[in-house]
Amino acid sequence: MKVMRISWEMLKYKPGLVIGGLLSDIMFFLQPLLASLIVREIFNQLQGTAGWDISINIWILVLLVLPLTLSMRLIGDFVFVFTMWVFILMGRILLRKNMMDGIFKKPGAVALPDSSGEAVSRFRGDVEETMWYVYHLTSLISLGIFTGVSFFIMQSINLEITLYVSIPLAVMMVLIFFTRPIFTKLRLQRRKAAGAVTRTIGEIFRSVQSIKVATAEDNVLEYFGEINDKRRIAEVKDEFFHRLLHSIYYSTIYLGIGIILLLVGSNLQNSIFSVGDLAFFVGILGELGEFIWNMGDMVPRYVRTKVSLGRMFKLIKSDDEYVTELNLAKHGDIYVKEPFPLIQMLSIEDKDRLSKFEARGLTYTYPDSNKGINNINFTINKGTLTVITGRIGSGKTTLLRTILGLLPNDDGGLYWNGELVEKPEDFFVPPRTAYTSQVPRLFSETIKDNILMGLPEESIDVEEALNLAVISKEVEELDDGLDTLIGPKGVKLSGGQRQRLAAARMFARKSEIQIFDDLSSALDVETEQLLWKRVFAREGSTCLAVSHRPIALRRADNIIVIQEGKIVGQGKLEYLLDTCDEMKRLWEEKIMGGTQPAASNQSN
Repeated sequence: MKVMRISWEMLKYKPGLVIGGLLSDIMFFLQPLLASLIVREIFNQLQGTAGWDISINIWILVLLVLPLTLSMRLIGDFVFVFTMWVFILMGRILLRKNMMDGIFKKPGAVALPDSSGEAVSRFRGDVEETMWYVYHLTSLISLGIFTGVSFFIMQSINLEITLYVSIPLAVMMVLIFFTRPIFTKLRLQRRKAAGAVTRTIGEIFRSVQSIKVATAEDNVLEYFGEINDKRRIAEVKDEFFHRLLHSIYYSTIYLGIGIILLLVGSNLQNSIFSVGDLAFFVGILGELGEFIWNMGDMVPRYVRTKVSLGRMFKLIKSDDEYVTELNLAKHGDIYVKEPFPLIQMLSIEDKDRLSKFEARGLTYTYPDSNKGINNINFTINKGTLTVITGRIGSGKTTLLRTILGLLPNDDGGLYWNGELVEKPEDFFVPPRTAYTSQVPRLFSETIKDNILMGLPEESIDVEEALNLAVISKEVEELDDGLDTLIGPKGVKLSGGQRQRLAAARMFARKSEIQIFDDLSSALDVETEQLLWKRVFAREGSTCLAVSHRPIALRRADNIIVIQEGKIVGQGKLEYLLDTCDEMKRLWEEKIMGGTQPAASNQSN
């Protein structure tokens, strides 16, 4: 993991803020040096020993210069808030934006390597860890300037004492360096334990009903308590080790002060080492220890940041060779004071409008299995309904996902008006295609917001979309109409209403092809008939649907019968009932159940 390279890219993102923050840090850290020098001169004047070449009245030093040094610290803090702190916040936004962008660019069905709860922990804790490391890189510069100037002054006062004081500080740095493997292990355990808790919380929230039906509440709570105990132990170990080094750091500071007191006794009597010099050494030693601590702390910080960046990169990693760790720090626009740009409806040129869509030899196999689809060939012409049917697990949904780029095809290709589609995941989006999944994803927002999904209201005919989805009347009957909050995943709606609301969202994005995955499975017969009637009342409407419902099969211009990932029949219903054994079994056993009249006696 290129920790330093990524950190450098982040620092280059807003150089003005970084330079301002660096100057504020320099002011902040030089203040105690200046204050210690003034205190040294005050004590020297009280002792009557030689001080600065320029004589300054002691009361001027006390009443004027000391408040000025304190003002430097306040000004440094003030500048820091409006420079470096703003940079840290903007850096967090940029990292999260790039992570989200990377996730969206991956095939949708394999976007997250872990659970959504685990992913959330990376957007929070790992991003913060990274930006604090980037900031500490800059703080080392200001601390380094302070340390260099301080040691120069100290050795000019007494080189021997300066060297003796440096020994315990150097030992502390070496100690911190060699504890790096322990830091790595403890930090990994802490992150893993925290991710497990976050993941479990998400799974519990998604499965409340299943847990209650199985009366497994006590077991779930017991398991949740166990993983929380593991997290507690991991965090206590990590924090204890960190605090242990902190205690060694403070002990080192006091040890340095003790060394100074032991060494300066005779020198004070001989006026070789003044009281002011002693005050300066003691006053500055704590700040020097801060630099040594930060130097040593950069080792575990580096390790923790490397772990965090690795976890973050895992979210965006893909087969695309151009996706590297540096994509995490890719510069781009973020909006802090400026309003977000308005989302615009996409449009396509007339030459790109659908005439014919083809799949040629399309193949996808799930990793570590022989399941998937193999050598799929079909053609969809404008203004037609194509229905994919088959038994459960035959590969119907896999076929749709491969077409849409939600799964990466292993072989074959997709052709739009005879032209090969290079990146289906980028190509098959509105206004070329619009998709409604088998289990539609709704958000805990209003009905209107679930349809618009960020698009400007004036660009979409919401009423028409609701009418096409046969849900407009039910929305009107709700107390708040379009402004009705539907709850998490649309919990306030029935299964059929959720499917139709998702369909309305699809219809709102007028596309060349509407793709349904078993859309009408939760609809009654009359509602389903009306939905299909309204869809095909639109001129040039083109649909690709997964369905086993008789209404859709009878209306279909072309039925694709899938069995074990392969096409075993293709054509109109009457033709397939005469020529395809699998279609016959589906019609008799699963679809018609032996109770419905033959297809030839049904009107289309």
